[in-house]
Amino acid sequence: MTPPVTPPVTRRAEARDFAAVQQLLELYQYELSDIWPQDADAEARYGYDLQAHREGGRFCAHVALLGSQYVGFALVAPAAVTRTEGCWMEQFFVLKRHRRCGLGFALAEHVLRSHPGLWEVGQMPANVAAQAFWRDVIGRVTGGRYEEVEVTEGWWRGVVQRFRIDEAASP
Repeated sequence: MTPPVTPPVTRRAEARDFAAVQQLLELYQYELSDIWPQDADAEARYGYDLQAHREGGRFCAHVALLGSQYVGFALVAPAAVTRTEGCWMEQFFVLKRHRRCGLGFALAEHVLRSHPGLWEVGQMPANVAAQAFWRDVIGRVTGGRYEEVEVTEGWWRGVVQRFRIDEAASP
């Protein structure tokens, strides 16, 4: 796909953005339903509780827009898989039409640099495309300074990249 004509706007989500983030989460969960076992409810919604992200603090959301169109989001939570401090990329999604044109990298870089310090980013074992994406993004943002581990026990299992974003690299 060719790059967007105008660069995306990437920013921390505001109160007015959460209806769009909620809808994008539905699309994201549907897209992953073949590798992330989950069922829609009686109203055909997967549902995702965004209350902690709306309140802010150590949980937050970021959005990517092209003009007035929402094209992606990221949810950040406190580190919880391999570390007890830092950030965890809880969810990350870009609409299919806008992938492979730099928009995902722009959103990921914005999010990582907005939260300097320790990070962990994980991908489900079957999500090979996400693993390749994150290895590329994290490698570029950190200059290749990250470690990758496979988590096989606990509440979350998969591939996890661990690294640090320096304060000087923040926006």
